[in-house]
Amino acid sequence: MKKLFLTLLLLALAAYGQMQERVAIINTLDDRDSIGFSELTYLTDRLRETAVNVLPSDKFGVMTTESIVAFLGSMDNTVKVCKEASCLAELGRKVSADYVAQGRIGRFNENLTIKVELYNVATGNLMGSFTGSSKDIANLLVLIDEKASDLFKKMLAEPRAIVVEKPEVAKMEPVPAKPEVVVVQKPVKTSFYVAVGLDLAGAGLLVAGYLKDKDMADAYDKYKKDEYNKPKGQADFDNAWDNFESSKTKRNVFYIVGGVLLASGIGVHIWF
Repeated sequence: MKKLFLTLLLLALAAYGQMQERVAIINTLDDRDSIGFSELTYLTDRLRETAVNVLPSDKFGVMTTESIVAFLGSMDNTVKVCKEASCLAELGRKVSADYVAQGRIGRFNENLTIKVELYNVATGNLMGSFTGSSKDIANLLVLIDEKASDLFKKMLAEPRAIVVEKPEVAKMEPVPAKPEVVVVQKPVKTSFYVAVGLDLAGAGLLVAGYLKDKDMADAYDKYKKDEYNKPKGQADFDNAWDNFESSKTKRNVFYIVGGVLLASGIGVHIWF
C-alpha cells in the first residue's frame, strides 16, 4: 500500500509541474525605427524580468527568447513574424503560450512613446495595457518599472484550477479503550476503499493527460511541417492546428480532474 501511495504522489507532483501556464514576452517592436535593436532587446528583457518577479513560478513559466525562437524557426524569422503579425494572440498560439505580451515603440511630436499589451491566448481577449511617453529611452524604463508589475498581476486574478481544501475534522467525544476497535473498524474499512478508488481514478486521468501531452507535441510537429512545406490545401493546415488545440484542451482537463481526484484520495487517506 505504501508503494502505491508513493507512486500516486509522484504522479501528482509530475502533473503539477506540467500545469504551469506559459507566458511569452514577444520582442518589442519599433514602428518608426526610432531606436536600435539592442535598446529594443533591453526593453524586452526588462518586461520579461518584471513578469518573472511578479508571477509565482509554481503557476507560471515565463518563456525565454531561445524557447520562442525555437517555435518560430530562427531569430530572423522571429523578427519577421513579429513584425507581420496582425494579432498578438495569434502569435501567442504559434509559440504555444497561454498568455502573451508585447511592447511597441513609436513617436508623438518629439517624444518616444511606448505601448505594452497583454492578451489571453485562449480567448484572444485583451487583459490590459499601459502607455507612456518620454524624451529618452531611460525614462521608458522608468515607465515599465512603474506600470508593468500591475499589468502582469492581472493574470493572478484569472480563474485557476479547483483546489481541494483540507477538510475540517469534527470534534468527537472520547471513545472508551475497549470498544474503540468496534466503533472505528467499519468507517476505516469503507474510507480505505473510497480513497483507493479516488487514487486509481486520479492516477488514470493523469496518465491519460501525459499521453495527450505527447499527442499535442506530435500534432504541433505536424502543424509546423505543414506550415513550412506549404500544403496543397488550407484545410490540411487548419486541421493540423485544430488537432493541436484539441489535444492541449484534453490534456489540461485530464490533469486538472485527475489532480483533484488524486488530492481527494490523499485527503481521505490522511483524515480517515
